[in-house]
Amino acid sequence: MRIDSYIDKRKIPGVSGLFFASGSFGVIEGDVDYARFEDGEKTIFQYVSETVKLESEFTVEKNGVVIRRDFFENLSDELIEINKLISRFYMPGNEYDVYTQYNGWQHESNGAWTRLVTRVTAEATGIRTCDGATPMMALHDRYTQKNTVFHLLPNAQWSMSAKKIPQDEKELVVVETGFYESGLRMKVKAGERIFLPTVIFFSAESSIDFDAYKLHEVYNRLYPRRCLPIIYNSWLYCFDRLNIDELLKQVDCAADMGFEAFMIDAGWFGNGDNWSSCVGDWEENQTSGPCGRLIEISDRVRCKGMIFGLWFEPERASANSRAVAEHPDYYINGELFDFANSDAVEYMLNVISKQIDKYSIGWVKFDFNATIPVDPSGDVFYRYMQGQKNFILRLREKYPELYITNCASGGYRMELGQGMLFDSFWFSDNQGPYEGIRIVKDTLKRLPTGLIERWNVQKYCENIPVYNGSPKGKMIHCNNASWSFLIGVRDSFSEEFVKGGPIGFSCDIAAFSEEYKNRWKEVIEQYKRERDFYKNAIARIIVDLDSITVIEYADINFDKCIIQLFVKTVYANEIVIYPFVDELSEYTCSEIVMSGADIKENGILIDSLKQNSCLKLELVKNKTMNLRCDK
Repeated sequence: MRIDSYIDKRKIPGVSGLFFASGSFGVIEGDVDYARFEDGEKTIFQYVSETVKLESEFTVEKNGVVIRRDFFENLSDELIEINKLISRFYMPGNEYDVYTQYNGWQHESNGAWTRLVTRVTAEATGIRTCDGATPMMALHDRYTQKNTVFHLLPNAQWSMSAKKIPQDEKELVVVETGFYESGLRMKVKAGERIFLPTVIFFSAESSIDFDAYKLHEVYNRLYPRRCLPIIYNSWLYCFDRLNIDELLKQVDCAADMGFEAFMIDAGWFGNGDNWSSCVGDWEENQTSGPCGRLIEISDRVRCKGMIFGLWFEPERASANSRAVAEHPDYYINGELFDFANSDAVEYMLNVISKQIDKYSIGWVKFDFNATIPVDPSGDVFYRYMQGQKNFILRLREKYPELYITNCASGGYRMELGQGMLFDSFWFSDNQGPYEGIRIVKDTLKRLPTGLIERWNVQKYCENIPVYNGSPKGKMIHCNNASWSFLIGVRDSFSEEFVKGGPIGFSCDIAAFSEEYKNRWKEVIEQYKRERDFYKNAIARIIVDLDSITVIEYADINFDKCIIQLFVKTVYANEIVIYPFVDELSEYTCSEIVMSGADIKENGILIDSLKQNSCLKLELVKNKTMNLRCDK
């Protein structure tokens, strides 16, 4: 990818140049001169004045992905203030459609196209990095039918925009990314460097998934996943109503089914029945919930060969908690933990470490169920996020084997930057297979598959009539955050839905019939054999319709391809899909050998569509392939 094509050198204010910066040092715009350096595989552009330095470093990966890293440095001997700081990209032409994603509770990664008429903006509306929007944007050039995709790695409250700017009788288009402008008054010390959000961008042929496989390939190489475990979480089984005897039954069943980790979610801490008023006081509830028996759960879990996990929300505390009363200076507005305070970070490390040591915890889930729109310090949460990063890195240094799940009311922090710190994401509080596959599919446009946990949340109902004279009763699935919206899908749908990242269960598995437990046990055993493939897989979205979703996972050489065809409603007798394969190789498909060139030219005919089901196809070079149909 030619990075020069994204830099307008005509010195037009508001359009050209690499940056826009303003503050007590003045204004730096497109009419300034940059020095250019080639440093190995890096291209560096640099602007230097008597008071400040701005530098932009571009690295072009082999597959055309470009990583841009920028910083601002105070060269003076005095404190200066930044009021605006953005990275700029020039876009050729003037006719574009823009894709952005809304991000809300149970509606994560919900994307749509907008015609670029004046300006399209996506931005974080609060302290969490995906508050209101995800940090990605795609532009579709209506002249060339090509796409350019921008992914941001937020290190502060952020903003991305594409805008048209009139210039004489012409229209010019620029993309700008950087710090959220409203309220920005960042104080920069003498000699201090401020880093802008890293930008990953590349050209893409596909308007369906924006060639996200390119991003997956680079990200998996730079930030490899450690493992994709089989996990259990108590939340959607019992919410905060923790009954230790019932949970012990879940532990025994989980171990028998092949699970590797077991977590107690919210409700284990506090004093009395109202645990929510004790958020921030991370000590076991002795009079309600676990009633002092948490160590019993931990011992049973570890005795069964699993890792014990516990839920925390270090970023928040209740206003009347003991933590806020004892350390009011550690909390913003008496509620949000201030990671920008180094003393507060030290305090929280000690608090979490105490519980890890006490209960021999090997897995934590960090949640974040609050937000504020404006950073009172004026730093747009830049130093807050530096402190959060330092907290996670220090926790990992102390406990190298600790597995950490990231949650924030579902997916409010589900982005590439947080993915570098955490092992995986609880992608939504809606873990149902219908909305769940929609969220997973759209999140794959900006995250590799191994980062996204998939959860099975289901229950057997005895009195549901079943067609064709079968015995009454059916497995139903929760399709929202509270079991108030239930759906039924075939086993193939739920079994394939959970594959691709860590497989999780959050339901009453002890109530499963022995036959059903054994079925899931087989699925889990099979997945353990496949998970190294998924851990490094790149994903493509082949079909993206309300009725049918088709996702392909492959290694970078296409030695193995797994295709999942999820069907909600059948409107056709058959369809043809076109997987991506190595054209020069032969593949087997259900003992039928076909060439990669033939697959590309003619596709694969699917004539066994069933409603609420998933068809899995596996293509392997010179090996037998299995075609699994639902029963």
